[in-house]
Amino acid sequence: MTRTRASRGRGGRQTDRAAGSTQAVLYVRVSSKEQQEEGFSIPAQIKLLRAYGHSEGVRVVQEFQDVETAKRAGRPGFLEMVAFLKETADCRIVLVEKADRLYRNIKDWVTLDEMDLEIHFVKDNYILSRDSRSSEKFLHGIKVLMAKNYIDNLSEEVRKGMREKAEQGHWPTVAKVGYVNNRETHRIDVDPQRGPLVAQLFEWYARGDLSLKAVTVKAFQAGLTHPRSGRKMTKSEIQRILHDSIYYGDFVWNGKRYQGQHEPLITKELFGKVQHVFSAAHRPRYARRQHAFAGLLTCGRCGCAMTAEIHKDRYIYYRCTGHRGRCGNTYERQEDLQRGLGDVVRRVVIPPDIANRLVTALRESQADKEREHRAAVMRLQQRHLAIQVKLDRAYEDRLRGIISEELWLRKSAEWQDELELVRAETARRDLASQNYAVTGSRILELARDAARLFDRQEPAEQARLVKTLISNCTFDRGTLCPTYTSPFDLFVKGNETGDWLGGRDSNPDNVVQSHVSYR
Repeated sequence: MTRTRASRGRGGRQTDRAAGSTQAVLYVRVSSKEQQEEGFSIPAQIKLLRAYGHSEGVRVVQEFQDVETAKRAGRPGFLEMVAFLKETADCRIVLVEKADRLYRNIKDWVTLDEMDLEIHFVKDNYILSRDSRSSEKFLHGIKVLMAKNYIDNLSEEVRKGMREKAEQGHWPTVAKVGYVNNRETHRIDVDPQRGPLVAQLFEWYARGDLSLKAVTVKAFQAGLTHPRSGRKMTKSEIQRILHDSIYYGDFVWNGKRYQGQHEPLITKELFGKVQHVFSAAHRPRYARRQHAFAGLLTCGRCGCAMTAEIHKDRYIYYRCTGHRGRCGNTYERQEDLQRGLGDVVRRVVIPPDIANRLVTALRESQADKEREHRAAVMRLQQRHLAIQVKLDRAYEDRLRGIISEELWLRKSAEWQDELELVRAETARRDLASQNYAVTGSRILELARDAARLFDRQEPAEQARLVKTLISNCTFDRGTLCPTYTSPFDLFVKGNETGDWLGGRDSNPDNVVQSHVSYR
């Protein structure tokens, strides 16, 4: 190739340039907000490189830029520049501020080195081309390796910091759906908009009568969208949420489980019930027909699932799947199983006088809760007003020049974050107050009418009612052993002992197991 003398390198050495090759591209990049503030901004780099090109008699025909860090090759601006240089044979010059602006890994270096380019590192005061001395190429390689080492060290420190944060019980990265990152505390807080909706997801799926697809549609209709894009969430995303233990407190980071210090959205009991529904959904099914009580019972002898089958094209029998071998358990007609489940439901029913006492107690408790709620909301409103006053006064001081722009931006950001926390806490209290009254009324209504509802319903609705009252039920040769959920376990205990006051005051976390035989 014919070469002509064109210019002197910034270090004073003359360099060769391909004949007629005066076209160049410039490339600029920033990788962090701090670099913007330290003078590495995109406009500053472009201004420097344009001035350099003008002084060297080089015409810049294209400009490329990247504004995000990239440990791996694949930066969009960088790739566009490479494609342009491959297609434009007359343009062989690249203008860049420094080596670490151009390269972020060895692959970038190799890619450009194979293209026979003349690269001007303006602030580093040297030009690299095929004709550069071996010592210059060696020093250049050292700079590329140092840039990669910097990225590797930074990545290592970031991972170390995340691990330490996780060990302290704090989620170390971007908040998951239902939570938001608190920029002041560097912790996660409940998202006032999506948090209650995520909690509702678990409630819906725990019922066991909705498919994952139906829950996904229902969630979108209720307003649950992706926190960053605002789009409808997919079924797989909803499934990941329902499998994620972070919502009851624990979380897994890099394969290790940690006990979280953030506020849970659901109870561990509800999470376990959802996982039970998932496992039941993957038990053996029969394509021809959906049996009402399939997935409701487990074998009391071997722990396998109880499945259903049809005999003589009309009689439905339930039996142990026998996955662990024959266990000696018996077959059970659906009609006999219905009678047994009816007895399970009737044990929850509370006498009318007890129901009236509980209604009175609930009303008294609700009155106390409402007083407490009003006082808490009033405190939050006063806090909100005080912060707003601070913002207004600081803004006036900024307009008068009493405080600097930097101080105003910093303090206003802090106060805005505090306002967001106040709003979130107010929304959480409003939701808790509503749920307290609604939940109590529904529980008493169900306990009063459970038996009547069961007797009037079809088998599928009967199964749904039973799932509401119990968390598990085993079958062994005609005997059902249900595990009642709270607070229905207290109603069963009260019916068995007659000590309703003790039942009301007992620990609601205690679960009563009782045997129901109908043979």
